[in-house]
Amino acid sequence: MAGGKKKQKRPLKDGTFAPPRPAGGSRRPRRAVHGGPGSRGADRGRLPEPARRRVRRVSVLVAVLTPLTLAGLAVLAANPDYGALALITAVLALLGALAALMLVRPSGWFLWPGVALGIALLVLPWQVFKSEVMHLRGERTDVVITATHSSKKKSGGLSWTCGIRRADGQPLPHARLAAPDCWGQAVGTTETVVVDPDGWVPPVSTDRDYSGLGVGVIGVGGTAALWVLLALAAGRRALRLGPN
Repeated sequence: MAGGKKKQKRPLKDGTFAPPRPAGGSRRPRRAVHGGPGSRGADRGRLPEPARRRVRRVSVLVAVLTPLTLAGLAVLAANPDYGALALITAVLALLGALAALMLVRPSGWFLWPGVALGIALLVLPWQVFKSEVMHLRGERTDVVITATHSSKKKSGGLSWTCGIRRADGQPLPHARLAAPDCWGQAVGTTETVVVDPDGWVPPVSTDRDYSGLGVGVIGVGGTAALWVLLALAAGRRALRLGPN
């Protein structure tokens, strides 16, 4: 300033003076951020609590309800009267489960194993249930071939279906044999087949082999368990890393 005079500091309200600033004009150091350099990124990836509850709920529902629903529809599809409706419903249920799985964790690491396990859950319970029913309560019954029909396969050869009736004249639900139980037998031929007394599962030939039925049951349980683990893992991964 002019005359070489220094500007005097004004006293505070209590009569004291503020301490001088350190040389170099450095400012007060910033407060350290707790959690290390990666904490901000982790906070940004962390889902809010309502979204976390929603992810947990959806992953558990997909894990539990999908195998139960597909197994129930497999039981329904074992009856030819409901087979088409049950199959369409099962496919739609599987697509809905896969869509929910992708909402939880949109990653191919979960989609493609989910597709493979879902197809297995569509096919295995249906086959195992029919075999289990015929193995446990099926009755050997004589039937008479009433008609035979053939159609050409795309791969070559013929595919046969046979109309049948019970030899004792009693009603027979789903009175039809398909390949390989029908191979073009002559009309009027008497054959012995296995019949479900309740009429839910259609008749099959006595040549069916049920030695691998236990392996099939284990396969159904293992596939269902893998689906449960996959759905829960997708939810856990989303909770740790966020939705993306």
